[in-house]
Amino acid sequence: MAEEKNAMHDIHERLRSAGASTVCAVLDMLGVAGTITGLPAIRPGGTFAGPAFTVQASTGPLGTYDPGDFDIAQYADHAGAGQVIAIDAGGARVSLAGGIAAMASARRGVAAWVVDGGMRDVDELGEAGIPIHVRHGLAVTGRTRVRIERINGPIVIDGVSVEPMDVLVGDASGIACVPAHRLDRVAAMADWIAGRDRIAGRLVREGLSFSRAFKEATGEYTALHGPLEN
Repeated sequence: MAEEKNAMHDIHERLRSAGASTVCAVLDMLGVAGTITGLPAIRPGGTFAGPAFTVQASTGPLGTYDPGDFDIAQYADHAGAGQVIAIDAGGARVSLAGGIAAMASARRGVAAWVVDGGMRDVDELGEAGIPIHVRHGLAVTGRTRVRIERINGPIVIDGVSVEPMDVLVGDASGIACVPAHRLDRVAAMADWIAGRDRIAGRLVREGLSFSRAFKEATGEYTALHGPLEN
């Protein structure tokens, strides 16, 4: 069990290091719809990769639901260390959580939040210490406007299907959703592209043109590691 956990942590770190742009490119190459856009980071600069703790929420006008239907603790207190809280609220302009919930989850080791909806306390979210990507930062409370329908079931964020334990990879450029059954293949391809790109970056800094740098980097990396396979 410990060996399997360490192996999974290694895959997550490789994906995080490769970055969302590279992982999204790999998903495109594999024909997997996994690129999530329109959820900017509250504070750019953070990176993450971790399994999704999924939340499905329904929303409506003030007074639609009972106050008890909006139970933030179902996710803020129950997502595990290293997981990414992923909330599907259909992009609604209403808060699904705020600064205190984000801080509490960060202290328990949650890796990030990805919210297709809103969050309040934007200034506090920036101080939570973990990446938070949300469609709307706003002061509209979820009380009687939100009902939590399901925890750890399939959801859709920005048109991308997200299953529990799919791995979400994010940075300032965007978010990638890697299906759990594709992790090994995606990580291997992302490793290759990221390694090639590091060489290309070095060659550009040494004075080569963009096209020549990528041609030479591709040849050099292929000689060392074999061709990119998908």
